[in-house]
Amino acid sequence: MSEASGFLNATAAGRGADSEVWENTHETDELVCREGAVERRVAATTTATALTVWKDGAEGYAVHIPGGADAALVDTALAVGRALGSAAPAPARPTTPAAGPRLLAQPRLDEAVARRLARLTAGPADVDVELRARADRSRVLLHRAGCEPLRHTTGTVQLQARITAKGPRVGFIAHQMFGRSVDAVLEDAAGAELDDLTALARVLAREPVPRISHDDVLVDGRVMVKLLMLAVPAFQLDSVLEGRSPLAGRTAERIGSAGLSLVDDPTAADSPLPTPWDDEGTACRPTTLLENGVLRGFLSSRRTAARAGTVSTGSGRRGPSGEMPTVQPGFLALRPATSLGDAPLDGRTLLKVVQANGAHTSNAITGDFSIGANAVLLTPDGARHNAGNITLAGNVFRLLARIDGHDGRTRLHRSHTSFIASPGVWTSGLTIGR
Repeated sequence: MSEASGFLNATAAGRGADSEVWENTHETDELVCREGAVERRVAATTTATALTVWKDGAEGYAVHIPGGADAALVDTALAVGRALGSAAPAPARPTTPAAGPRLLAQPRLDEAVARRLARLTAGPADVDVELRARADRSRVLLHRAGCEPLRHTTGTVQLQARITAKGPRVGFIAHQMFGRSVDAVLEDAAGAELDDLTALARVLAREPVPRISHDDVLVDGRVMVKLLMLAVPAFQLDSVLEGRSPLAGRTAERIGSAGLSLVDDPTAADSPLPTPWDDEGTACRPTTLLENGVLRGFLSSRRTAARAGTVSTGSGRRGPSGEMPTVQPGFLALRPATSLGDAPLDGRTLLKVVQANGAHTSNAITGDFSIGANAVLLTPDGARHNAGNITLAGNVFRLLARIDGHDGRTRLHRSHTSFIASPGVWTSGLTIGR
């Protein structure tokens, strides 16, 4: 990769431009197993090269797929810069390279893994188990003209379980697991997750109770991470600068429940995709957005930080084909303070929302939402009943302010290289109906 970046930077310099090259070689293995057998196996490799140039006060940009050394990429980027006109000046060259390990993870789905996955899908006759595994590996290079290239290798494992139970009805539950190693993810699946999901699918296959009567509400982390996604844009500095964030001007104000924290940290031990620096070369570090429910700051990239007169939080991330960096979290984790577990409180009936079935309406600016979901009722005698299909409505910002506790089971949601993490939350901030 360094040969291509050196050529492109030298070509840009010959045309009087400053430049920066980002290259990525991405490998993916995928396995689909069902009924004790491997149904599909796919392996793919893709490459991409992105070039940014600065000349005469303008910034230009071009992407080449597949990657490689091509002088036409420089001419395209310069032409884009001329067409766009003036822009922010070129960022200063870093005086020291961003720190971080070069080798972080290289997960692979080999034959032994395929056999283990297939065995996990050989379930009882009344339950269909499908497992979809994916291992991603990326070799990333970032080379600013006049600087030493930055390199790192990283990867992540994803396992999606799709469980269908047959009873008076069809009960279906899907769940995604992530991690840095194949062994760790498979151990989680075999140790507890698949048994729990199977039991839950069997409950959802029963006839629903005629009416929903409950004392408390627990929103499983599988659902909470999807609701939290609605709030993410509000914590991005570009949204603040463009007037799209309802949190603008509210720094140091309490917006969440007591003890609630929201921290973005791609370097955290439990981050499934560790990265030492973002796609602009800014070193990644913990960024606290909420502390004890109080708003402390926003995520930013190199460009948005310059506009606001501050420094980047290391949140400039490219799209899957090397698109221009935008502000995105790396590993954003919601952590309520009080643990209440996942069982009903003494003498009370708990409604547990276990799965989101798609958004009926949602608004990423206001935070209002109405979604379809599945739920179960847990009664004081330990019985579990199918609550059927429900509608969950509310506002995600009011929800953050009315979290009473958590269940201790963190779930993840993935969007390319961004991960959102949350445990299940006990809350009174929702409207529930059928």
